Amino acid sequence: MRRVQLYFYTRVLYCASWILPEEERAEWLREWAAELWHIVRLHDHRTVAAFIGGAFQDAYLLSADLRCTGTRRSYKLGSSPGLCLLFLLLAGVASLGLAFLLPGARTAVVPLPYRDARTLVVVSRDGSAQSLSPTITLGEFRDWQRSTQKVFSGLAFYQIERRQIHLAHSAAMELSIARASANLFSVLETSSFPEIAQTHPNGSGSRLILSDALWRKYFHSDPNIVGRVVFLLGEKASIAGVASRDAWRLPGKADAWLLESASRIETLPVYTTGFVIARMQPSLARDPSQDHWHMLVPQRGGEVDRFECVSLTRSAREPYVFFAFAAMLALLALPATTSLPLGEYPYNPHKQSLALRLRRWIFLTAKLTLILPAVCFASLDAAQLFPGNQSVQLMVTFAVMLAALRWTLRDQRSRCPVCLQFLRNPVHVGQPSRNFLAWNGTELICVVGHGFLHVPELPTSWFSTQRWLYLDPSWRSVFRPQEIAPTT
Repeated sequence: MRRVQLYFYTRVLYCASWILPEEERAEWLREWAAELWHIVRLHDHRTVAAFIGGAFQDAYLLSADLRCTGTRRSYKLGSSPGLCLLFLLLAGVASLGLAFLLPGARTAVVPLPYRDARTLVVVSRDGSAQSLSPTITLGEFRDWQRSTQKVFSGLAFYQIERRQIHLAHSAAMELSIARASANLFSVLETSSFPEIAQTHPNGSGSRLILSDALWRKYFHSDPNIVGRVVFLLGEKASIAGVASRDAWRLPGKADAWLLESASRIETLPVYTTGFVIARMQPSLARDPSQDHWHMLVPQRGGEVDRFECVSLTRSAREPYVFFAFAAMLALLALPATTSLPLGEYPYNPHKQSLALRLRRWIFLTAKLTLILPAVCFASLDAAQLFPGNQSVQLMVTFAVMLAALRWTLRDQRSRCPVCLQFLRNPVHVGQPSRNFLAWNGTELICVVGHGFLHVPELPTSWFSTQRWLYLDPSWRSVFRPQEIAPTT
């Protein structure tokens, strides 16, 4: 009977031990189990119950004390180097996943769906390349079609209009329609649009291409949508297909694309403004680094109009250029906000392998490598709160990158250079009144037994930064055998 009681109470103590951190659990359980045998043998049930209750109280108080002194590993986020790198990796994956879900950020992550996008340019008036408003008239487009064969291998025109589309036996809905010349998709050279829209570019009648979002929302993903007739701009238009999700990467938002025949385009006024997409001749685009061209068009009276031809690859790189610029500003501002030296780490008199000596620097490099994409994608996500405002990405990148760099330095200083675990058990040594006569500061220890770290309370000329002190093998008896890690 007594054995059954002893087993039961031992299981209860085992449950109480889970309040403690894992590294303290086994020793605490052995101490209380040894006392439990005498209590069960010599005392009644009330005393044993009080003893068990005291065990729970002792485990709770000891756990709180360890948490306050910073010695409890399980409450320290990223205490081990593996957990720290895993946390940074998950942060990068989460920001990248969110970027795929946000439409604006997704366009910066997904590659351009057009063949040889560097030679595909958006033509605009000089100084208005960053503007999303149309600047080219239809009359200028017609003139270029006749006179720029040596500059462009293909030209296409489109304009964005808010129009109502009427479905048979259905209410009208207002959409953003890209009214384009019939050769738009052939100039883009992409497979993201249905092939039927590119097979008969000069055919009569208007053909409507639906975006993936419009097809799913208003047409309920109808697989038999091709050939259906809708009323648009006062005339009938047949639906020729559905574009893929990331098909449109040109200026202007479009819910659908209306491909007009050449005769229909000719009926539009010459002063109609829109966007012009062109393909540069291969002979003019031989330099792989060139993505911006200027075009001069002489006018009557000796005047010359200047136009810009900006490659789509340049527009796709802009978010990353802004990120690199803001990250560089954060790097330049880092010395003004925190101390850069990591401390003095003398050569270990005990032989260590080269991999072990380089482990600390590899860990620092890995942290910086994982921080860069995490901050980059996070800035793209934050920029979607204010579409079109590039300063938001700059400010977010600067603030987050500066904070991340400061954290990286603090984290590196707080770790053992051998095992990369957090240093613990801070103890204040010395007196402030004798700061210039004796050492005064905080001493931390590696719980594995690799050494001490001395951090000065007030930097002086003879002790300006933290110093690491390696422990020789004679200290191994102070630490528990299971905690001692090899240093060779």
